[in-house]
Amino acid sequence: MAQRYTFSSILFLLSLPLLAQLDDLPARYAALIDQADLRRHLDTLASDRYEGRETGLKGQKMAAQYLRERFMELGIPPVPNAAERGLALNGYEQPFPLEVSTPGGLSLVVGGRPIGFMQEFFYFQERAEQSFTVDSVVLVDESSIVGAQVRDRVVLMLQNERPGGLKGDRPPRDLFQEITRKGKLAENAGARLLLLASPQAGAMMRQYAHYITTPRMKLVDGKAKEQAGRPLQVIVIDAPTAEHILRRGRMSWKKAARTAEKGAKRFACPVELVHQPMRQELQGENILGYVEGSDRKEELVVVTAHYDHIGKDGEEVYNGADDDGSGTVALLELAEAFARAKADGHGPRRSVLFMPVSGEEKGLLGSEWYSEHPVFPLENTVADLNIDMIGRTDSLHQDAAPYVYIIGSDRLSTELHRINADVNARYTRLQLDLTYNDRNDPNRYYYRSDHYNFARKGVPVIFYFSGVHEDYHQPGDEVQKIRFDLLEQRARLVFHTAWELANRPARILVDGTVE
Repeated sequence: MAQRYTFSSILFLLSLPLLAQLDDLPARYAALIDQADLRRHLDTLASDRYEGRETGLKGQKMAAQYLRERFMELGIPPVPNAAERGLALNGYEQPFPLEVSTPGGLSLVVGGRPIGFMQEFFYFQERAEQSFTVDSVVLVDESSIVGAQVRDRVVLMLQNERPGGLKGDRPPRDLFQEITRKGKLAENAGARLLLLASPQAGAMMRQYAHYITTPRMKLVDGKAKEQAGRPLQVIVIDAPTAEHILRRGRMSWKKAARTAEKGAKRFACPVELVHQPMRQELQGENILGYVEGSDRKEELVVVTAHYDHIGKDGEEVYNGADDDGSGTVALLELAEAFARAKADGHGPRRSVLFMPVSGEEKGLLGSEWYSEHPVFPLENTVADLNIDMIGRTDSLHQDAAPYVYIIGSDRLSTELHRINADVNARYTRLQLDLTYNDRNDPNRYYYRSDHYNFARKGVPVIFYFSGVHEDYHQPGDEVQKIRFDLLEQRARLVFHTAWELANRPARILVDGTVE
């Protein structure tokens, strides 16, 4: 006998998927993450009024205040009992001390001839801490420096190849890596100063002047500085300066190159390095909003995004709507969803720390400070979910389905990788692109955002990323170019992963090794 359905029974059957979704707690609270709120937050943080949110300056302080106020509105408290626990917190803020060094504090007199910064020489990092004078130079190449007697000496290395460049506002990667590699050889040998001579030094100074002369920022940690040995200073000099030095040893460039291949050669040539640092002390802040868990509250899930950007260049404001305004507003929406769930009696079992950090653009400084001065024990930290640039599409995905790059998810915990993939399949259905998760990725994105300071301490991580674009570190990174539909979808994926990590019975297994 055929079964008959009434109109009301059909309606009931059709409503079952909706009822199931309404009963799905994570889906219910993920729905609070919406485009309107994302846009509202981003319209504020990525406006000209915030002056590009450069760490230590007015715009970053304004952004920190905005984040604090949003946490207060959401009913998310700062870390409790901070003073009693001896934590250096100021309400929602974890301040960290900074030193800004303007390049040009080093000058040289070589063979009696003064040479000038950005005229005959340049450097990327100012590591020398005092002036000194030596009476000789040791000529080496990459092979002859190994085992050479160069401790506390000035070494000269000739570079004949033309280093490659890199578009954008980051350092020219090939050049920087080449200088760093040769500097490491000299440092391992105990040298005090490496003069790296390049026929292309003049072209490099012209092409990369903006990056070379940009002030550098670093953390001030007295203990770390006290324990450090005498640092090696690397300076790139032009060909005429190198030839002036080589004449002291009665060598041409070609003869010197052949000589260095056979072994290290020391010859008389006075070198005076004068150190007159141009430094300023500043302060950055991480903002910490804490949603306390229930039966497993001693364990912690951390969600990070850097709220700083690169500031202004004259009157031009670099608003950083995608980098990383997109991650910052996504974090705020995740915080709201968790706070609402807790207020409704559905709070997480594990505690969740929502931590917008600053100093990322200056070298991951805020997250480095937290990793060295953790507010909660790192051994109790289950994972860090880091959101950095999830608001646009890159050139590889212009006509592709909605996607997000997943980086680092399997480096320390294959279980974390699986959880992220499972919740994506169930809820968000994004294409999870693992291109940049390749250990041989030449971009080295795994090491270039705040998650890495957790990973290097053994905490499993995921870096959510949508790729670089033509406005990366440019004034054109503006709100009107953000794909809020994709931003919402990607933020919901992070939420679902955080929810699962915070509520599952057992914490994830760490089965990888620290790199």
